[in-house]
Amino acid sequence: MGRRGEKARTKKVWGRSSNPTGAINRISMCVLILLTMALVAPAAAQVEYKGTTTSMSGFLNFGYAGDLPGKGEGAGDDHGMQVGGSGDLEGYYYNPNFVSFSAQPYYNRSQGNSESGSIFDSSGYTANIRIFSGSHFPGSISFAQAYDSTGVFGIPQTTGLTTNGNSRNFAIGWSALIPDWPSLSVGYARGSGSSSVLGSNEEGESDTQNFTVHSGYRLWGMGLGAGFVHSDLDSSSTGFLTGKQGFNADTSTNTYSFSASRGFRSGGFGFGFTRSDYSNNYSGSQSGGGSGTTDNLFGTVGTKIWKIPLTGNIAYTDNVEGSFIMQQINNGQPVLESTLSPESRALTMSLSSSQQVLPHVFVTGFVSRQNLYLAGTSYGLTQFGANVTGNFGERFKGLTVTVGAVDSANQLGNEGGSLTATANYRHNIGTWEVEGNFAYSESAQTLVSIYQISGLSYGGSLRHTFAHRVHWTFGGGAGRSGFVQTEGDKTRAESVNTSLSGFRCNLSGSYSKSSGTSVLTATGLVTVPLPVVTGNLFNFDGQSKGVSASLPVLRGMSLSASYSHANSSTNGLGGLSMLSDNKTSSLTGNLTYQFRKVYFNAGVLQFRQGLTGSAVPPSVVTSYYFGISRWFRAF
Repeated sequence: MGRRGEKARTKKVWGRSSNPTGAINRISMCVLILLTMALVAPAAAQVEYKGTTTSMSGFLNFGYAGDLPGKGEGAGDDHGMQVGGSGDLEGYYYNPNFVSFSAQPYYNRSQGNSESGSIFDSSGYTANIRIFSGSHFPGSISFAQAYDSTGVFGIPQTTGLTTNGNSRNFAIGWSALIPDWPSLSVGYARGSGSSSVLGSNEEGESDTQNFTVHSGYRLWGMGLGAGFVHSDLDSSSTGFLTGKQGFNADTSTNTYSFSASRGFRSGGFGFGFTRSDYSNNYSGSQSGGGSGTTDNLFGTVGTKIWKIPLTGNIAYTDNVEGSFIMQQINNGQPVLESTLSPESRALTMSLSSSQQVLPHVFVTGFVSRQNLYLAGTSYGLTQFGANVTGNFGERFKGLTVTVGAVDSANQLGNEGGSLTATANYRHNIGTWEVEGNFAYSESAQTLVSIYQISGLSYGGSLRHTFAHRVHWTFGGGAGRSGFVQTEGDKTRAESVNTSLSGFRCNLSGSYSKSSGTSVLTATGLVTVPLPVVTGNLFNFDGQSKGVSASLPVLRGMSLSASYSHANSSTNGLGGLSMLSDNKTSSLTGNLTYQFRKVYFNAGVLQFRQGLTGSAVPPSVVTSYYFGISRWFRAF
């Protein structure tokens, strides 16, 4: 993701770049910092100069890297010497509470995968400045920038597709904290980024801006708060696979809020009000957008009557559709369309209590009422239910069980009931450690409006210690969820893993599989958040597996290797007939030898990723590296 019009897509393998101008600029910045670190004498723990006290440490690496002939993004056929490293600079001026600062530059370092090399060796920096930390007027400034970073285009609950991207972020904040006066905090943040899926023509960009103001005050024993948030999100995607399902989404939101709360001996109360307005423009395979305003009023109170704790809540929304759209925007999702009426209001009230009835048994009960006005028709729904939690640790050591029931009724009569149940077990049987969990639910949710959702999950693990401290672990789990009213909007996942370790050796393997319904966003596919989403839907089916091993060769020397493979497929819904079959595999091997503060590193990597139906050829990269690195404390 990134600023529109700045698609400086740099192709790098093991730190080499095909964009000479950008690479020279980054090399000049990062190498200068790293050489400064290396040349400073390590005799002193800190350096003081005219009131400034600083300390610096980091890693410096030097080696030889190359890659074999390949194809696609990241591929090349060259070799050469490589220099890189990372640093950590900290210090302050006069006093840490006056002005303090920190910076972490890195160059030719794979921050996300390994220290010796990866598909894209990232370069960049993060920096922070804190001003007047010990005063009533503290402030802060932060910067961050990353080039050729490795990311993931998400596939729900399984290994996603590897991406390459750049990002830039800036933030500044200031506060006024004067005793006996209302507090004031102001902040501004801006970020941009770009990313591309290897082996595909999928490219995404985004620009974000946020401005916040908040104030707090205590008056007559009450805590008062008020705030304002303005956000702009500008995102786009060229389209998954073919470029025909691309989108551009520009959203702008303003949120005003006020809250008040007070506690007393037997409880407390609080209430608040928020007003949000949004403006959204969406264009692509399905156009949409618009503008609107949503007001929300809420309140809560807690007290005790005859030593029984009671909690009451009330919430009113004058625009249910606007609440749904704001939820999508806050989750970073493009707003497509909704089956909700433009005129919709909701009032929800609830009362709950919990009590210990037996030494190891707790009961929680609730009753709720929601009145919903939708599409010219009024709906009413009443729910009541109870949960019972029992700890059977004395008779069945390690077992905890919770069982609950919910009943729903509307103006036409009883709608039916639902059940929730969870069980957790953990116990040692001889030299075996056993864990298990189970959860089932089919209940109504009240987010935006009432709808039913069902879910089932279970899992467990075994751990055994053999002689000579050899450990074996085996675990697995599965789960599924879906919306009762909407057939097909559901997800399911299964996974299994095992590992064997001992004598500083380790062998592990894993397998996972998932399928379901998702919605396409600029950062990948995400599971359907609500049953009212009707556009830009995709069926997904994915599975991934991997093995890894590590073992010591000599004293201070270790060898490690790993292999992973992922398959995923997508099938467009809602009028989108797109089909894809995506494959990603990676094989790595690393040898590390440590002698005092010097490390010798050698590695090899083979990466493949292709998307059937894409106009872009699959990416195939084979690279190798060997060199030395040293940790140092410059001062």
